[in-house]
Amino acid sequence: MTQLQKPTPVRSYAPLVIPAALILIVLIAVYWQSMRMLTRVWQTPDYSHGYLVPAFAVLLLWIRRDMLVLDRTRSSWWGVPLIVLSAVFCLGAEVLGIKLIGAFSLLPCLAGIVLLIGGWPMIRWSWPAIVFLGFMIPLPVSLESAATQPLRRIGTMASTYILQTLGLRAVAEGNIITLSEYEIGVAEACSGLRMLMTSGALAFGLAFIIKRPVWERVVIVLSAVPIALATNVLRIVMTGLCYEFFNKEVAELVFHDVAGWLMMPMAVGLLWVEMVILSRLIIEPKQGPTLAGSLAAKSA
Repeated sequence: MTQLQKPTPVRSYAPLVIPAALILIVLIAVYWQSMRMLTRVWQTPDYSHGYLVPAFAVLLLWIRRDMLVLDRTRSSWWGVPLIVLSAVFCLGAEVLGIKLIGAFSLLPCLAGIVLLIGGWPMIRWSWPAIVFLGFMIPLPVSLESAATQPLRRIGTMASTYILQTLGLRAVAEGNIITLSEYEIGVAEACSGLRMLMTSGALAFGLAFIIKRPVWERVVIVLSAVPIALATNVLRIVMTGLCYEFFNKEVAELVFHDVAGWLMMPMAVGLLWVEMVILSRLIIEPKQGPTLAGSLAAKSA
């Protein structure tokens, strides 16, 4: 006699709606000042990509949706202390006037919420999106200052070398490139830090979208630094060529507008070229009959 199997009950999240709504209201109140600080930072050129980061994080969750099986998720109370500690850090940062710490505490707070709702299975599904949200938070001023000067120096020296290779008179003095009639000042705003943050976000997000071996994903993430340097150097070289072969107005237009618009497409193009090269470095062997199998078949 055939026994009818009972259908697996689908977990209902209805009882969690009201507690989740209350937690959300409290967290909005706690992180309100931090979010206001972030929106102000996103209006600056170096972090203008901040508005796109949450949208891409949601897209990342959608792309990874097959990894989330609702029937296997279970609430974990380990999320509660994580939420509480994050909120305490945020409030303490507000009192001490260190708003950046409050903004960074948002990430473990979100992890705590996910852990509370769906446990570790939901954390494994969502952790790349949570980490990716870190790209919307500005770097500490001390770290920015430490990174800016080496980036400026590398951009200046590499651009000078390329201009000299192209046959132009170019001399680097500090962070200034002296041409035959004009000078190009590689200021802090032109150090490449902006492109480094943007290309870093692109590479990190791409690494979790593509279906490639782990080592290729690591290489793609690490390549954000040379890609940012390459695009910034190309921008400076284009400006130097315009100074030499056109005039000051055209050079300034290229430096501040045209090259700035082209840096993002150039970074995307370099990432694509890198992916093509990586895909051809190691070719996966196709599944087929082996030599031993062929000999065994013939002998049979």
